Amino acid sequence: MYTPYVKLPLVNLEAQKVESRRKSKAPSEESIKQDNEDARKIMSVAEMDGHVSPDSKIEADEKYLVETMSGEAQNKSSKNAGMGGLRKPHYTRLFAFDNKLLFHAACCLPLTVIAANLDGNTVSGRIVYHTHSDTDGGKLIYEFQGVGSELIIDVKRGDSTRAQRLVFKI
Repeated sequence: MYTPYVKLPLVNLEAQKVESRRKSKAPSEESIKQDNEDARKIMSVAEMDGHVSPDSKIEADEKYLVETMSGEAQNKSSKNAGMGGLRKPHYTRLFAFDNKLLFHAACCLPLTVIAANLDGNTVSGRIVYHTHSDTDGGKLIYEFQGVGSELIIDVKRGDSTRAQRLVFKI
């Protein structure tokens, strides 16, 4: 799958932070193992596994939800149905290599990068790999051009009116 680079909208730094409705708990050893295996498999399928290493992996310094739509639109959006069944992998990772930044994420819902800032400036990116199924959940690999010291990404999950904001210090 090849998609061209597109200039992303800037992250709205004025967007209101919102509380997550999910109860946060530390992932189990089994969940971490499952997430790592899923990440390895998806990177291999996307033929990106040879480009990244554990040394190039960057974890988000901050993660939180932000509103992306007005209150009226929120009331009209559909609610996420219970996914049921086996646990689907949930992770976000960034890899820095060869003047590129590779964002890799998995969730139970489809994933879309809707905005990004690199050191406060616009940044271009492209989808390297994107899929969603009821059994495996959503998978996304997104490549950003350029290097910098801080990348902020807004990722929309499904048809939510909220986005997960991730702040990476590179």
